[in-house]
Amino acid sequence: MPERARNLVWLILPILATVVIVVGLWPTDQAAADPEARAYNLSVRLKCPICAGESLAGSQTDLAKNLRARIEEEIAAGSTDEQIVAMFVANYGEQVLLDPPRSGWGTVLWAVPLGIAVVGGFAVYGLKRKDRDPDEASL
Repeated sequence: MPERARNLVWLILPILATVVIVVGLWPTDQAAADPEARAYNLSVRLKCPICAGESLAGSQTDLAKNLRARIEEEIAAGSTDEQIVAMFVANYGEQVLLDPPRSGWGTVLWAVPLGIAVVGGFAVYGLKRKDRDPDEASL
């Protein structure tokens, strides 16, 4: 394989891997059809208000248990996932969200890993070009 093609692979491979990871982890608004699955998905996305960075799903405090029950009640009452999340944000503020919002600064937080990968890819490409033997470059 020619040196130039090998360098191009080293540039594109990390960028492609990062894009695949970001797309795979990007939150979706698609709700699960099963009420239990919806309740679990919501409790994973929401932080326990009294725990240090722990989701409602992982917390065993009485408040977390009550909030999980509240989520199940809201789902049974016909509330959408967005309405339930909005209710939690209204009661506890945006810090209750484990995922950053996809607007404003939240967009920047989602884009930073991709930007770092692109810059890193160009840096690796530049270093690999600089490391080439000048005699090989003329061939």
